Amino acid sequence: MFRAMYEAVSPDGADHWPVIVGKSADMFRTQPDIPPQDLARIGAPALVLVGDDDLVTLEHTIALYRAIPGSELAVVPGTSHALIMEKPERVNRIILDFLGGEPVPTLLPIRRAPR
Repeated sequence: MFRAMYEAVSPDGADHWPVIVGKSADMFRTQPDIPPQDLARIGAPALVLVGDDDLVTLEHTIALYRAIPGSELAVVPGTSHALIMEKPERVNRIILDFLGGEPVPTLLPIRRAPR
């Protein structure tokens, strides 16, 4: 499925698919390698978005979420790493709500509680 999608729009032609697969496999094995202390320096609003059946484990996702101060976490039920393709309307709504402005104050915050 992904090969056909790539071939339909690739400026490099269909024969370039193995190059993309090789680069992607290498990237999945080695990237990103960002230490938690670097993530802790992120000052911009951040949304950590994952599928509930993602190849990225929920444990790793939660570690990212906890490492980025003030970040928000969204787990999309019934999706994999292709959540954007599997539930585009739900994912778009989550992203648009996140980008839409100030976060809604929660009633019983723990992570975002004023100090």
